[in-house]
Amino acid sequence: MSNTVTIKLSKAKLIKNTFLTSLFFIAGLLMVVKPFWFIKSDNPSMIVVFGYILLAIAGLVLLVYLIKLSDRKPALIIDDEGITDNSSGVAAGKILWSDIRRVSTETVSGQQFIMVEVKNPQQYIKAQKNPLKKSMMTLNHSLYKTPIHITAMGMKVKFDDLYKAVENGFQNYKR
Repeated sequence: MSNTVTIKLSKAKLIKNTFLTSLFFIAGLLMVVKPFWFIKSDNPSMIVVFGYILLAIAGLVLLVYLIKLSDRKPALIIDDEGITDNSSGVAAGKILWSDIRRVSTETVSGQQFIMVEVKNPQQYIKAQKNPLKKSMMTLNHSLYKTPIHITAMGMKVKFDDLYKAVENGFQNYKR
């Protein structure tokens, strides 16, 4: 590959996702403090438990979005060496072409992902310093046979264009 492809984070997409996640966070908070707004039963414990779960998940996602909003680094760099992934809260960092076995796509809950299957997935999992990121990569690996998933959700690019750029880089390396 003679040129480098740099894809930036989309502040507009991140702001939209931050807003939507904030609504889920508020819904979770209301389920905890005002459970009878959501249920007519005398025992709202299930709603309260669900509210706490929603608070935890939406809170973590909201934190990631807020961090990404202040991130000035490119979301993805595709060059002669490989892919530098900074696209999400579970970004893999530098992925060398020589480590990649296969690049494919997968749709999970309506969200398209690029699955980057690497020769030594444990190396990428162990490289994560953050225990939450490490556990998410471990979960991704056990469910999808690879810890590395890339989505266009927070990037200034359409998914098909993103996949073409990654696949072209990989095919150029293999030549």
